[in-house]
Formats: sequence, C-alpha cells, structure tokens
Amino acid sequence: MLPLEPPAALISQVAPREGADISINGKKMQAPWRWEESSPPKLWLPLDVLEAQFGVNKTSAANGSLNLSWFGRDLGVPVQNQRSLQDEVAVEVGDFFRNLGVDSKVKTSPLGGSTLELELPAARVLQVRNSRLHSQLRVVLDLSGPTLVQKQGENLQLNLSNPELALRGLRQQGLAAQMNGSLLQLSSQGITNFSLGSPARLVFDQTLQRASISPPAIEPLAAAANPNAAPAMEQKILNLNGQRYQISFVRFDPIRSAYALVPLSRKQMEGLGSLAGLARAQGALAALNGGFFNRVRELPLGGLREQGAWLSGPILNRGAIAWQIGQQPIFSNVRLEEWLSDSQGNRWPLGALNSGYVQKGFGHYNSLWGAVYRPITSQESGWILENGRVLEILSAEQMAPGVPLRQGQALVVARGGSQLPLQPGDAVQLQRDLFPERMNAMPNLLQAGPLLLNQGQVVLNGAAENFSPAFMEQRAPRSVVAGDGDQVWLIALEGLDNRGPTLAESAELLLQLGLKQALNLDGGSSTALLVEGREGKSGRGIGSAIHNGLGLVVRTNR
Repeated sequence: MLPLEPPAALISQVAPREGADISINGKKMQAPWRWEESSPPKLWLPLDVLEAQFGVNKTSAANGSLNLSWFGRDLGVPVQNQRSLQDEVAVEVGDFFRNLGVDSKVKTSPLGGSTLELELPAARVLQVRNSRLHSQLRVVLDLSGPTLVQKQGENLQLNLSNPELALRGLRQQGLAAQMNGSLLQLSSQGITNFSLGSPARLVFDQTLQRASISPPAIEPLAAAANPNAAPAMEQKILNLNGQRYQISFVRFDPIRSAYALVPLSRKQMEGLGSLAGLARAQGALAALNGGFFNRVRELPLGGLREQGAWLSGPILNRGAIAWQIGQQPIFSNVRLEEWLSDSQGNRWPLGALNSGYVQKGFGHYNSLWGAVYRPITSQESGWILENGRVLEILSAEQMAPGVPLRQGQALVVARGGSQLPLQPGDAVQLQRDLFPERMNAMPNLLQAGPLLLNQGQVVLNGAAENFSPAFMEQRAPRSVVAGDGDQVWLIALEGLDNRGPTLAESAELLLQLGLKQALNLDGGSSTALLVEGREGKSGRGIGSAIHNGLGLVVRTNR
C-alpha cells in the first residue's frame, strides 16, 4: 500500500510524540503512532492496527472519506483528517477509544525509546445465540462490553474472560473454534464478522450452501516428494552499516523444479484478503505478498496479469516481474498505453485499466474488475461499449449506485468533468500497447516497484518510478522477488533491533546474497512470507490484509 501525504492542517502546534513500538494488552508489535498532548490527548493509529488488532470495521465513500465502526460507535473520517505515519494511513482515535474503554498511554524507557501501551479488559460472554435463515447461519456472542478481535492469517482471536462458553457455543454450530493459550481462536474461512453495540455483540455469519468451486489445477503437496524440489524456508543474518538484518526466503528453479510461480488474487479487484486465504484458494505451497494498493478504498495500484488477462493494468512506468511458467522471469519497468478511437480517427487516452489509480480523464473497466463497478470519485459519467459500438451513456446519477460489468462489455469512466463526444451507436475501438514489447509474450505479470537490481547492478531510481523522496528514505520490513540467474527468490527482509532497511540498503543486502535481479514489493505491515500455509514472516506482526501476492504451486505440465 502507499501512504498519504500529511495534510498541512493536521500539523500540531504542540510538539507531538511519535514512535514505532506498540503494546496491545501486552502483545508487542512494530507500527507507527503519534500522540499529541492536547486536552484531551489525540492519538493517531494506522488503519492496519485498528482493523487487524481491534476488529474495527471500515467502509469508504467515493470522496475518500471513511467510516469506522466498532461495538456500536461510529467514527467519520473525512479525507482531510487522514494522514500518513511513515508508510501507513492513519486516523485520530483518541475520543473513539476512550468512549469504548480503551486505556492509552505512552511509556518511555530509561534508554529513551517510547512505547504506546493500549489496554482493553477482556469482555465476559453472557450468552451464545444462533439463527438460520435460508442458506445462512448467524451466531451471536452477547458480551459485557467491547473486546479485542485480532486477525492472525485466516483466524480470528477473541480476548474473553470466560472463553469456554463461547467455545462450546461456536463448536455446537459447526464453527472451527479452539483455544490458543488464553485466547479463543476461530477460523474465518467463509465467515463474515462484525460488532454491534447496546449491548455489545459479536456477530458471525456463515453461508451454509455455497456454489461449487472447481479445485485449483495443481497437485497437492505430496507431489513434491523430491527433496531437491520441495520449498523450504531459509534464513540468513547479514550486516550492513553497523545494523543487523534477517532475510527469510524461499527459492526455486523455474525451469527444472517441480514448482511454478503464479499470481495470487481474489479474482475481483475491489477488496482485500489475507495472504493465507489467497494461497489456500490457489493451492500455493509458499506465498509472498505482492503489489501496492489503496488501503482506504481497497483497490489495486499496479499491474496484475494472469494467464494473459489484465486483472489490473500497469501504472507510472514502475518496476514489474513478468514470466511464463517454465522460463526465467523478466524484470523491467513496464508501461501500458491504452486509447479509445472513433471512425473519424479521433483518439482519447485511457489513464488506467481496472485500476484504483485515478486522475482527471478516462479510465477503462471490464468484468475482470468484478461484477460491479462502483464510482471511485464523485460525479463520474460513463460509456458502455459492446461489439465495437457505444451501447449506452450513463450520467453521474446513473453511475452512483454501481454499474454491472458484463462479459464482452467495456465501461469507459470519465472523471474531473471530462467528456467524450460519442453517442449510442457510434463505432469505436479500444487499443493498447505494452512497453517494453518483450513483456507482451509473458502471460503473467505483477507490478510494484521500485526496481532494485538489474544484471547485478543497483538500478534504484525512485523519482523515475514516481515514488516520493519520503517513501525512498523510510525504514521498514521489505518484501522482494528476485533472481540470481538460476533460481527465483521470494524474500522477506526485516531489521533486528531496528525498523528495517531503506530501499537503498535493501539493494545492498540483496547484492550480498549474490542476486542479480530484484523488485521491491509492498512492504511495512503488508510484508508476509508463508510456507505450507504457516506464517513464516509478517511485517511488524500486525496481520494486515493485502490485495494480491505471488504463490509457488506444483506444476501440472512439465
């Protein structure tokens, strides 16, 4: 994900306290925070922490505003009240937390570092209720008050003072629940959960009758009996500039091994999920988080191509990896140019394909985006194209509820007052070019950036890929896909007793490993590397949802 620039209006007149260490009911993690000594004090926390560690539900509007909901309390957050903390999108939750019983304080160690300590007493389960309506099961936990609902991969962990009552009730309804230490753990597969207030309740909805899903076209893990081909987590500790860094990685030979690299996605571009869920859905034995996305709107910000289909188009000439199964991948900057033309030779450039990257002008969306297109900005208009002609023109009022995206149709969206001089029945063509051209032959592609290494040399150029100077200088856990000429590496890189490397330091560390090609992926709290469904490494320990990833599966055709 990419951070927001801090609005000038949010700069406090009193020197704030900031840090990167948080303790939530004693659970320690690294995430940025900001404390402003006002009356009452203001506390800024990343959306990642609120969603993954407290269970706050988030919705967003086309104007970029947010609504946060937790145990009956709502917090509206307009765009001007969202800010960037390091590489995270953050909101102010001081009063929101106080009203829900969360105790917040900053503790300074004798060595000078500061830790934000957040405490919420465990709630008591009063009763467990359930109901069934058609194909849905609903289980409700009546509670004495708000409680933590923490996400850990595909599991939810509940902080309850009497978890045994909830454990029995959930198991009686067929939900996969167990104890994990003092926490009640519940599988979130196929479950939607949210909280309500007055009284405090946790609600779990599960669909009982699901449409049949074809199994992924890969072999199970047992097919990898060859010890030379089985994926294994490896680790190394490297030193650079007086700091220590741990590199965790999985590597494989894309030509001779039994494994293949595949993109991991939810098959619709709006929304996020866990890396474990994405890996499980496609039978991936190892998985690494992928490209950038908009955390607020949960939309992709970069190219994603699977088996020749553009799920989301490239943006801003940023770095990418492209590949065909059974061959060595290509690392390069990539640019997609797309345009709409009419029978008179007029051409209108289309800014992005199936993308959350928006600007004034036109964008293109089709059924690979999902079943419905919902306006990303206010006052959008649209043109539906089918069989080389304009089928229908949609006003902003017609666009507002959402536009169905049917197979064989294209939706051209106009933003910022842009207009097309086209009428229903007019003949039109959608055309595109991909640069560099050699990428055209690669059916799979994932874009993030910036490129770190090429042919064994550091090629880091953030300005050329439209990354801000602040982003380039940040220290954070990193995710990287790389190659040494023979093997492809899926890498999670983190600091030991430090916040992690800068991008320049990441490139130097990768050179120490003998790597020749390397692409930076989304990092920070998004960083996650899994092997056989088990969490290997996760950035900052938050358990953030992500948009897409890279997976290692067993090859069916060799």
